[in-house]
Amino acid sequence: MQPRETMRDLPRIVQPFLTWVTGVPLAGSKPRVLWRPTLALIAGVVQTAVGVAIGVAGLSLPVYAAVPLVVLSWPVTAGGMRRLDVVVVHQTLHKMFTRSTTGNRIVSEIITTVLWRPPFDGNRQEHLVHHAFPCSLRDGDTLYLRDTGARPNMTKSEFRSYMVRALFSPRHHWGFFSGRVKANFSPSTPPYRLVMSLVWLAATVGLLVATGWWWQWLLLWFVPVTFFFHNQTLLYTLSEHRWWLFDNAERLTKAQRDQLTFGRFCGEPAPRVEDAGALRRVAAWTGWWLRMTLVYAPYRTCILVGDTVQHDLHHVRPKCDWANSSWVRNEDLATGDADRYFEAWGGLLTHVYVGNSVQDWEADRSTALSATKAGG
Repeated sequence: MQPRETMRDLPRIVQPFLTWVTGVPLAGSKPRVLWRPTLALIAGVVQTAVGVAIGVAGLSLPVYAAVPLVVLSWPVTAGGMRRLDVVVVHQTLHKMFTRSTTGNRIVSEIITTVLWRPPFDGNRQEHLVHHAFPCSLRDGDTLYLRDTGARPNMTKSEFRSYMVRALFSPRHHWGFFSGRVKANFSPSTPPYRLVMSLVWLAATVGLLVATGWWWQWLLLWFVPVTFFFHNQTLLYTLSEHRWWLFDNAERLTKAQRDQLTFGRFCGEPAPRVEDAGALRRVAAWTGWWLRMTLVYAPYRTCILVGDTVQHDLHHVRPKCDWANSSWVRNEDLATGDADRYFEAWGGLLTHVYVGNSVQDWEADRSTALSATKAGG
């Protein structure tokens, strides 16, 4: 049975949470809230603000309370920034955030200026190359991962060692950061964007001079927008595709291209312990809920944000209703297109292992769903 369907008998009140954290609705269900692109934008802004607010609250407390709150604020803030970048900006590059070409550009330029990300035209051109030649040596994301030391067919031990090195590599962070600075402040930066970047820089410096909040800004904005943003981007990208599946070939069949992406679903089947003793049932369900809330939910909040769970749908049907992609993908699985989809259930390590062809880790072909009516 598909893992999400094992949760069907749980109370209706928890089904929206389970749909969000897993990235998969129950077969035949309809969304209780129809998402719009603007809600995705608001969610990114709110999460970023909440992350900063957690850190601000922490700074007013004694050290023993301040440290854990500030540490918590970093990945939450960076996760909100990533939501703005990998969800909202990504859809503007496909001209799918607003109906207006100008609107897509404006939204993209504002967000990428604030987050020190590349301007619209260059960003869009590079991303369209990624779609045309995914996982090839013409794909900038492939080259980025190769530069961090990623390679296929590593053992789990080798891959974990690689990840630790990459996450704390000064070369990785300096390359990422310097690229962002060049994109916003170099002679090749479009004039209008250079003005935007200089105005944002001046406004930031002016605010810090007026308030004296230098170390607060460094701690609560600069740290998450650099170190954590870089690392959460790396961890996300490692599982975005099955990078080495076809040896970085440029020309692939449609069936091969479909295999390059997979649904990165979070969680595990609900416990089946009906015949066990009371103590064992309590232990099984307690452990399961702890993993869903303390392992998988933070992963969804900070790294695998928004519609990125169904990144395979984006490559199969880039013009779909991406804001409600969980239900769109389920509809495809219920109407005969299941053979185009693959998936892997678990958490971060499962997904990065599958994405990098770590020994003995593969994605499974998705199974067709029956359109059983259900809530959640």
